[in-house]
Amino acid sequence: MLGGVPGWIGFAAMTAGESSAHVAELLRGGWQRSWIRYSDGVLDDTSTVVWLQHESAMADVRVPESHSGLQQCGSLAGCTLEQLRLLGDSESSTGTTVCTQIEVGADGVRRATAQWPRLAGGVEFQPVSGFPEPGLLEWNDDATVMLERAPSGAYVEQWRRIPDTEMPLEQRRLDDGSLLYLAGSVAVRVRDRPRPVPAGERLDVLIAEAGDDRSAIEALVDCEFSLAHRQGSAYVVTASTHPWRIGEVIDVAV
Repeated sequence: MLGGVPGWIGFAAMTAGESSAHVAELLRGGWQRSWIRYSDGVLDDTSTVVWLQHESAMADVRVPESHSGLQQCGSLAGCTLEQLRLLGDSESSTGTTVCTQIEVGADGVRRATAQWPRLAGGVEFQPVSGFPEPGLLEWNDDATVMLERAPSGAYVEQWRRIPDTEMPLEQRRLDDGSLLYLAGSVAVRVRDRPRPVPAGERLDVLIAEAGDDRSAIEALVDCEFSLAHRQGSAYVVTASTHPWRIGEVIDVAV
């Protein structure tokens, strides 16, 4: 509950007058999650989670550590049924961030409240979000560390700013039809499923309902979010919802 968030500036539903179509510069760029702690005390500090934030558009890549052994599969066709099922637990998404103006509390800490509405045109790995609440954000003195809290107390995340990601901030479509989100030294390539996923259920439920229907399960997890870091003049994939993409070079040339 908010009572457990010391110094928080009164949280309420955001209105048009309180939020902006463009997020504050303090939030723009690339952020890598250090850890998330859930209300039951479970800590995850092994998943690869990176959030690229533009003026309003965002791309959020979340790859569990359990995917690390799937790189050798080579493709969806090279995965066993159990490996395909394992691919269904990412929370990656693209969309828009709506954020209140940053305010400074009596304790001198800068804070804001962010929301991520699920709008048409966004790519969602999960049909139902596992993080539906607004995020209560606060920054340390030099703005290199950001805490995000759920108003309900369901989780706390710590994010660290990725160096050299403030500029350029670009979004465009690549020749293969996928979307590119660029933030300086980091890029994210996003390709949606060829076939829409039924809304209203999480992927684990849909995958369980598919039983041993391999083609149905492949269609459910055929959604790529690939994270790349600049190495020299190239952007090389370092994590992906399709782990066999690791090591590929993304062509970000205009």
